[in-house]
Amino acid sequence: MPLLSIKLDLVAALRETRQLAEPDPAQTALLAELGGADGIVVQLRRDRKHIRDRDLYLLKGICKTKLTLVIPPAEDIIERVLEVKPWMVILVADHPDSQSPVSTIDFNAAPVDFRDISGRFNGVGIKVGFYIEPEPEQIRSVTRNEAMAILINCLGYTGARTTVDAQTELDRIDKAVQNASRSGLEVYCGNGITYKNISPLIELGNIDEFIIGHAVCARAMLVGMERSVRDMAQIIRLPVRA
Repeated sequence: MPLLSIKLDLVAALRETRQLAEPDPAQTALLAELGGADGIVVQLRRDRKHIRDRDLYLLKGICKTKLTLVIPPAEDIIERVLEVKPWMVILVADHPDSQSPVSTIDFNAAPVDFRDISGRFNGVGIKVGFYIEPEPEQIRSVTRNEAMAILINCLGYTGARTTVDAQTELDRIDKAVQNASRSGLEVYCGNGITYKNISPLIELGNIDEFIIGHAVCARAMLVGMERSVRDMAQIIRLPVRA
């Protein structure tokens, strides 16, 4: 049965609109866990636009499940993560321009020694994953760089405008999931997943965990965080149709 982690960057973004102390990602994490979340995820950006360094220490101390940090391969951030020691890190592409959206790693283009970075994290007991497109070559690169997990970008499926396009992308994700599972990698899926589009992904099987942020946090504004997480968890934990 897949697990559910809740990404709380939207909570931090709301806090930063007024530069106040609320809403607090750490307090929100407690409510998410009470609602049934199996983990908490936040992204630490170069510009600290949403999540702050202080949030990391608060979350590490307060989370009862597991804390995952999404980070670019920037040295100052790597050093901070080694201090905090979360359960896992997921590496994303590094962009000097802080306005660039989070993007997947292209191992063929990134001039970074990811194997060395993985070794530094693995050496202190931090699991390593990479945010990638559902492509065979990228999965092979993940295994070569000594990671234990992948986070598959599902935007091709979740953002599809037609049923045909959605099925094409779903098949692409399915092949990547099966390939990664055969390679011994843990498989996470995220980006654009909602209460309405998650079921076909669940039915693929072999997905270990879903990382969901916007859909759950947006619904929480209407029904509260505990209820919002509980509703998503119930969908994930329903028996898959034969």
